[in-house]
Amino acid sequence: MTVNEILAHLKTRPLAVAGVVAANLIPVFGVIFLGWDAVQILILYWAENVLLGLLTIPRLLVASRDKPGAALFLAGFFTVHYGLFCLAHLFFAMLLISDVVDQGGTMIGAFLAIVRQASFQWAVVALAVLNLATQIREWWWPGKWRGADPKTEMFKPYGRIFVLHLTVLIGAGLVLSLGGPAGAVLILCLMKAALELGLVAFGSVPRTDAEPA
Repeated sequence: MTVNEILAHLKTRPLAVAGVVAANLIPVFGVIFLGWDAVQILILYWAENVLLGLLTIPRLLVASRDKPGAALFLAGFFTVHYGLFCLAHLFFAMLLISDVVDQGGTMIGAFLAIVRQASFQWAVVALAVLNLATQIREWWWPGKWRGADPKTEMFKPYGRIFVLHLTVLIGAGLVLSLGGPAGAVLILCLMKAALELGLVAFGSVPRTDAEPA
């Protein structure tokens, strides 16, 4: 697929592209204007993963509403399975904390110091509002939940969580090798945004329900 073909495909999915761009501008803003470092960014990406999982659970329950027992089982299975992915992401982020952050304390202490920051909390709120608004606009409001397939809904978040894990692995090595400057952190943010746009372009992320085929 050529660059022109990729751009042409992205133009057919304006809602997906807008959502990716808006979500990724939040950490870029934090790096440029608030002085966030790589650790804060990776913990924010982890929080975004958790948000995606939480927003998927009601979709699973509604998609399986005709079989209440199956709905609860599927939601429980997804919670455990997806939760393991989130724990793996957090594990790598905590390793980065131990190598980059030197606060004279523990990794847990450094993690809590990050999540207690008002700017970080507002960023998480912004991501939650953005993702919830997108879901309402594309899935709930048009009534697409009526014909939703439970298995399809369950696998939708995994493309993005794969991107975030890839970002953690590559970005951690990059930041550690460069000593964690702001430029390297911005590269980390842009790399994650590019990977997500790539998923949209190549169709790895399911087409949103409100977008034309």
